[in-house]
Amino acid sequence: MKYLSVLALPVFLFGCSSGSHVITGQQMPELEAVQVSVFENAPSFDYQVIGVVTASSDGGFTEGSRQEKATEELKKQAAKIGANGVILDEVTQLSFRSLGAGVGVSAGSSGGLGASIGSGFSFPTTETKGTAIYYEVEAVK
Repeated sequence: MKYLSVLALPVFLFGCSSGSHVITGQQMPELEAVQVSVFENAPSFDYQVIGVVTASSDGGFTEGSRQEKATEELKKQAAKIGANGVILDEVTQLSFRSLGAGVGVSAGSSGGLGASIGSGFSFPTTETKGTAIYYEVEAVK
């Protein structure tokens, strides 16, 4: 049992991020995530919509750290389709989404008896959704 808790600790500390993208416009060549800017509101300069990106993260102890990891995943998804910007459309903080427990008892034909108790839960999660855009960097400067 102590080995299981040692293995689960890094998952609890670091969690995971996941994301996806849907291309709705013209895909551009793939970029690096560091080249993607995040906008809280639609920018005033001209841009082209490339698609919709979503991401979620359950890593981190605070809402801020989970949101930061989800935003980084959002940037990775945008970069995959050639977007150099993401307009944040939605950020949702979800508390523990599912809790469960189970009990099992079994009896063997040779007189053995067994019992087990199990439980499961999910960590708090941040989900983000954004519009992936491409804009001419020189035109913004």
